[in-house]
Amino acid sequence: MNQLKRALNCFLSDQRGVAMVMVVISMIALLGITALVTDIGLLAANKQSLVNAVDAAVLAGAHELPEKPLLARDTAVSYALQNGCNPDEPEIDPVTNSKITVTATRQVDYIFAKVLGFTSGTVSANASARVAALTSHRGAAPLAIPDQEFDFNTRYLLKQGSNNDGSPLGPGTYGALSLGGTGARNYEDNLKYGYQETLRVGDIVNTETGNMSNPTKRAIDYRIDRCNHVPECTATSFDPGCPKILIIPVYEPNLLEDGQIKQIKILGFAAFLVERVEGQGNDNYIEGCFIKMVAEGDSDYFQVDYGLRGVKLIE
Repeated sequence: MNQLKRALNCFLSDQRGVAMVMVVISMIALLGITALVTDIGLLAANKQSLVNAVDAAVLAGAHELPEKPLLARDTAVSYALQNGCNPDEPEIDPVTNSKITVTATRQVDYIFAKVLGFTSGTVSANASARVAALTSHRGAAPLAIPDQEFDFNTRYLLKQGSNNDGSPLGPGTYGALSLGGTGARNYEDNLKYGYQETLRVGDIVNTETGNMSNPTKRAIDYRIDRCNHVPECTATSFDPGCPKILIIPVYEPNLLEDGQIKQIKILGFAAFLVERVEGQGNDNYIEGCFIKMVAEGDSDYFQVDYGLRGVKLIE
């Protein structure tokens, strides 16, 4: 009987030992899974943070290209820091006249994986953005300018008031476009608020006949009155979102009828900052300067550059 008791006690003791071993193994496995889930999630979160930061950095920096490469670099660094990068993380590749690249690398300290002997991991992200001539735009003004090389320090008369040979579109037309319809009301709304459909390089657009002097003056005065920037926007210092800026299709004639251009073909887009609108009837004109800036829309590096550009991520 005593031998039976001893055998039973030994068996129960062995079972408790086996159970303890199983518990320890289970805890190690659970810790490993926890470390895997938590620390991989930590790496992923830091990776996404760097991706967001470098994307914002190159898009902001590219807005200063190609004229201001040093400012593009400084702007990119500033945006990277504002969007979560530490001061030692962002690196800017040499900036070209059309492209900027930012890389960021970060050491991430593990939380649970340290128990298993792993202390940290490395994540990195890089992005490149390119600035190129704009090839599409939503919100263009219903005005046109012939294909030419613009002098950005010279005042232009955007709309010709007279219907004589001074009009680039020929007798009876004055530089106005028929976008989404015809008539003075449609033209005035498009000039006030921008045409609410997308125009693209290669599109064929009808011209608008008639002087449209009163709708032109009302619409441009409307835009000028809504520039609330201090100091007021000028061709050398402006807010890109200023209502005084008109996005203008640049054209080549497409359909000539009775000496008058009935249609134009869009070759590109230019930005025009309005300074004033003057006159009535045949003396009505818009005066201002063409400017260099970045706007929303598609862009193409091989497109003719009229000073209006788009920015897009390329990596």
